[in-house]
Amino acid sequence: MNRYTATWGLLLAASGLVMHLLLTALGEETFFMAAVYLPPAQVVSYCIVAAGVLLFASGLATERPRYFGVSAETASRYFGRLALVNGLAAAVFAAPMLVPSLEFPILLTEWPGIYIVIAYTSFLVVGVLGTLAWSVMYRLAPSFFFRDFFDRRSVLVQIVLFEAAIYTVSTVLFLAGYRGASLVDQGQVGSIFVGASMEFSDIPAAVSIFLLIVSVLLGALTILTGKPVQGEV
Repeated sequence: MNRYTATWGLLLAASGLVMHLLLTALGEETFFMAAVYLPPAQVVSYCIVAAGVLLFASGLATERPRYFGVSAETASRYFGRLALVNGLAAAVFAAPMLVPSLEFPILLTEWPGIYIVIAYTSFLVVGVLGTLAWSVMYRLAPSFFFRDFFDRRSVLVQIVLFEAAIYTVSTVLFLAGYRGASLVDQGQVGSIFVGASMEFSDIPAAVSIFLLIVSVLLGALTILTGKPVQGEV
């Protein structure tokens, strides 16, 4: 039995189920979004559940794989480099604010502009400082948790989930804020229509936040289940 694959299958199926429940709850809260954005997202949740079930079944039918480990120093280096990349990306994201034709200083004074502020702040706090914090956490794992060797696949999955989630939630919130603020600035539509035009960001943002939570839990589990430092018990 391949416990690693089977466990990931269960987690994936559970994630798809939670995603489906989350989407259903969101659909009950917003009228406009439910008719357009909800059905495709629910299909995706069904596919995730199906993939999790297939992965779990394959885990039961295959043998345990060889342990693919990575040292605490290497894992820390992964996240440290990501912090640098995300810092550069934050500078790129801020560059459009210097373009006069985009009118960002004016749009930020409109109420949907708060979405732009939240998007950029979230990327700085989670995307830049968050990856830096994980780099420090892995670096200190041998001293704090007496763990010096971690499953490389889990570390890579954590990175992929973390990066995909923070880029997605920041992008969709940024676009929603810019779109809504532009409509308000034009003064040709009411607040109800403006809110409806921004609802395309609800599902991607909610799912991305869920993925961020999963990546954090995975990171904590990876550290706690790592192999002890040489000579420690």
